[in-house]
Amino acid sequence: MKRYTAIVGGEMVEVAFERTATRIEATIQDRVYSLEASAIRPGVLWLNWNQQSIEVSVLPDGESYSVSIGGYRIPVEILDAHKKLQRTAHRSDSGVSEIRSPMPGKIVRVLAIEGGEVESHQGIVVMEAMKMQNEIKTPISGRIRKLAVVEGETVGSGDLIAIVEALPGLHEP
Repeated sequence: MKRYTAIVGGEMVEVAFERTATRIEATIQDRVYSLEASAIRPGVLWLNWNQQSIEVSVLPDGESYSVSIGGYRIPVEILDAHKKLQRTAHRSDSGVSEIRSPMPGKIVRVLAIEGGEVESHQGIVVMEAMKMQNEIKTPISGRIRKLAVVEGETVGSGDLIAIVEALPGLHEP
């Protein structure tokens, strides 16, 4: 089953699906769907779900897709690991940023210390995922309020890595 993170109508969701010639098995968040599927023409599918027939068109729209279902148009963007990291690094109005894991992996090196100051785009940890090492960076300058991982720890997608608090007087590049 293929797994993705997507932005659907402005909301980040976890999606897993498998498609055969006649069926789509999908899990969106924790809901499971089993649909009969027929391709009508490129970009248009006819789905049968819960005794209802639904025509769905999926058209590329720049780097995302425009999905039309029953007269409603929904923007959908599939996130790769880098885009997901950018979207999950959440900065609140209080100047606090939660740095979260963009994918499951193992923390192989911690590059910062709790209470230490960091610059925007500075590496916090190095994470190994799918046999590749990825440096997870802070999106803001500030002080590490909490470092939630240690070397050797396994993390899941979306798990908290660190909380960085912007400091007065520090500016973003």
